[in-house]
Amino acid sequence: MESEAVVSLQFSPKEGRITVERTQGPLISRKEITQEQFLTCFRKSVHINEASKVYATGLLPFNTLAVKQTEAQTSLLLWHPHLYADVSLYKTPYPHFPIPRLIFGFSVEAETGLVSNCRIGVVENEVPTPDTIMYRYPFSNVNPRGSLCIGNNELPKYRELRKSGGLPAFLLSIPNNFDSYCVEANQLGLDYRDLMEHLKDKEPAYYYTDILVPNGETLAQFIKRM
Repeated sequence: MESEAVVSLQFSPKEGRITVERTQGPLISRKEITQEQFLTCFRKSVHINEASKVYATGLLPFNTLAVKQTEAQTSLLLWHPHLYADVSLYKTPYPHFPIPRLIFGFSVEAETGLVSNCRIGVVENEVPTPDTIMYRYPFSNVNPRGSLCIGNNELPKYRELRKSGGLPAFLLSIPNNFDSYCVEANQLGLDYRDLMEHLKDKEPAYYYTDILVPNGETLAQFIKRM
C-alpha cells in the first residue's frame, strides 16, 4: 500500500522565500514558490458567496426595532416613543393630539438618501416583542397592510441613517384627508371628523379600551414584510 504524501511549507521571512516540501515514503521533493503563487493558491481554494455580503449600517436612530440592509437600500422599523403629535385633517389643526403607540417602517436609498416605502403600524402599548399584537390604523391615508400614501408631498433625504429618526414626526405632520379611511377600523364606527373630535381630549390609553380593532397580525409578521 502506497504511503500517504505529506506536504509542508517552510517560510524564510528575511529572504522572502517560500519552500514547498513533499514527502512520500523515502522520497522527498522541494521547490520554491513566489509569494504571489502562494496567495493565488489560497484565493482559488476559497469560495466567496456574493449573496452573503455584509454591509455596515453606521449609527442608527434611537428606538430602531429592525434593520434590513442591501447594497441598494436600508429598510428600518422604528418604535415611536411619543403619544401626542401635531396633526391636521384638511385645514383643521389638532395640536398635541393623542395617538396610540405607533411603529414606522421605511427604506432609505444608499446612493441618494431618498426615503420610500413608508408604512405605519399600531402596536400594543408595551415594550415590543415579536408576539406584540397589532391593530388596524384608525386614521386615514394608510391601507390595511400599513402602506402610507403621501399624495403630492415630497419625502426628505437622509445622507446619514441616524437622522432618519425625525421621519415619524414629519409623516404625522402631513395633512390628512379621507383617503383609505374606514369606519370599521374603530370600535365606535365613527366618521373621521367625528372620530378626531371625539379623541382630541382623551388620554392615549383610551385607544386600547374603546377605539382600536385588532388586525390579527403580530409585530414579527409586520417585520417579515419589510
